[in-house]
Amino acid sequence: MTSAEKSFNASRRQPLISEISYKSTLASFDEDYKIMQEKLLESVGDPFERSLDLRVIATHRWFAFLLKYTAGVELQTLAEELSSVVLAYEEYSDEVENIPQAKYFSPFPLNDVIDEYVDFLNLLSACVLLHREDLVPRVHNLIVGTEFDENDAVIEEALKFFLPNRPVLDHWTWEKPYRLLLDAIDQENRKMQPVCMKRYVENWYSEMKKKAHFWGKHEMISDDFSPYSGYWAMCSAAFTYLYNIDDALYREELVYPKDLVDFARSMPVDIIIAQDGSISKKDKK
Repeated sequence: MTSAEKSFNASRRQPLISEISYKSTLASFDEDYKIMQEKLLESVGDPFERSLDLRVIATHRWFAFLLKYTAGVELQTLAEELSSVVLAYEEYSDEVENIPQAKYFSPFPLNDVIDEYVDFLNLLSACVLLHREDLVPRVHNLIVGTEFDENDAVIEEALKFFLPNRPVLDHWTWEKPYRLLLDAIDQENRKMQPVCMKRYVENWYSEMKKKAHFWGKHEMISDDFSPYSGYWAMCSAAFTYLYNIDDALYREELVYPKDLVDFARSMPVDIIIAQDGSISKKDKK
């Protein structure tokens, strides 16, 4: 093993990706991006085809972002890169609105396959944890006007910290594993929150089996390409941060991005959560 490989292995946040596969995957995305740009020039006037190409660009940017996080890229760099991820999704979502009704499809079908839901929730959580609060309204706008807005308790639990007048819901899109997450959040006894969150984190990946397309992708990694970008229950970290939960019981779980929580906590917070669960802002002096 070379010194470069040793350095990569020491920096990566999950031990399932190799340096050669990581670099090959990013290089393939760069090539795909060039191809998509050429196709977009050829498909002017065809919003359906353009939307498909823009979706590829957006999903590749998000996949690359996750892969870079998994590989150990510095968090401040990733915080800056989030802007391009959100912009790519916005361009895709905007183009979908130009599709004739006969071909129209929802840009974010959160109840179709769980991967879509996980991606949306992880993107929202990444904005929270990397202190890109400015991007939270833009991520929310990706589902505004669709049946998925104001329709999921987990998403609303996150949005209420940043957007006014969010609804209080008692229903959610995916029963497993997110019922466990809501159980942790809703605990009246704050001492039980870490215990319940630990249960959620421990079950998150196993509950994805036979539901998520990303499940088991680490077994398909080759030197040429990685279909695995990392397995991350980022919302567990986002809610641990937002609700100030002691994460000592589950910090070392593979899917828990503990350094994102540490990064979020390293900066001043202007949110106060009262014993009754109400949220207010600290007075800025």
